[in-house]
Amino acid sequence: MRFTKTILSFAVAGAIMGGAVTSASADTYTNAGQGTYNSGYSQNYNGGYTGQSNTTNNTVTTNTTSSTADQVVDLAKQLATQNIPYVWGGESLSGMDCSGLTDYVYQKAAGISLGHYTVTQESHVTKKAVSAAQPGDLLFWGNEGASYHVAIYIGNNQYVAAPQPGQNVEIETINSAFMPSFAGQVTG
Repeated sequence: MRFTKTILSFAVAGAIMGGAVTSASADTYTNAGQGTYNSGYSQNYNGGYTGQSNTTNNTVTTNTTSSTADQVVDLAKQLATQNIPYVWGGESLSGMDCSGLTDYVYQKAAGISLGHYTVTQESHVTKKAVSAAQPGDLLFWGNEGASYHVAIYIGNNQYVAAPQPGQNVEIETINSAFMPSFAGQVTG
């Protein structure tokens, strides 16, 4: 058999501030007398979110009509579908811990740096009861000033969390077996 492989790669970097990076590659295999197989892949990543985000084939798009809370919730939900593993100290798409997830989402969706530690993140919120939480608020486990876990409330008694080693970033439901201690609206 005769195989011919052609690889086409293309990458363009945008401006330094918020530029988009686009890459594409295609593989073409020709099997003598049996036709051609063409496999294409493209990815577009825009480092900042200025609105609602949707994912289709690894492409992130934005809509500038959404509120900050909507942007936070949309990005958190998107990350929960990407099989991102729990990695202690992680704050990237290759792995995150709980405070890495919340800091990553707020940086990308709202341009707010919360820091990478639950107690530090407490200082960026107006605290409230869990029952008063609104979509986009943070949920904390533990005493104020000594919290040990954090997640992003998305509404309907659900939140997005990086739970623990061996699990991925996921959507979970608030329940009495693992009840958050307090909530907080991010103030910046």
